[in-house]
Amino acid sequence: MKASRLFSTAVGATKMPPTPNYQHIKRFYKNVTVIEHPQSNDLPKLEKDESVSLNNLSLSHDKYWAVTLDGRVTKTFFKDILAVPSRAFAVALAEEWEAQGEKIDLKCMPLNQLLSKGIRVANDHALVTFMQEQV
Repeated sequence: MKASRLFSTAVGATKMPPTPNYQHIKRFYKNVTVIEHPQSNDLPKLEKDESVSLNNLSLSHDKYWAVTLDGRVTKTFFKDILAVPSRAFAVALAEEWEAQGEKIDLKCMPLNQLLSKGIRVANDHALVTFMQEQV
């Protein structure tokens, strides 16, 4: 039996977003830091009486964290808000940025790619619906 490729053959759903094809951008920043996200109070959180489940686990934190490059908050590779619910994960993202040399190589930033694609997919209602129907 031939295996089916769900994302490439789905009707009505979009494909997984590819990472933008930036070929070795020159490093434009000197300092990488982790701070509480400036929009932390405005971002969605778990209601007081709502129990934690796999569907709302990322909302169970009181604060969101952000990686800053020279004091400017980063966004995803797709220009979405990058608010990380875990400080430890934000530190890991910051370490990927800090490890970049003279040129930025996106292929050497797997956590940033994973998070960027996850946020993009979560905002794509057609793909979310398709994934819910398949599971």
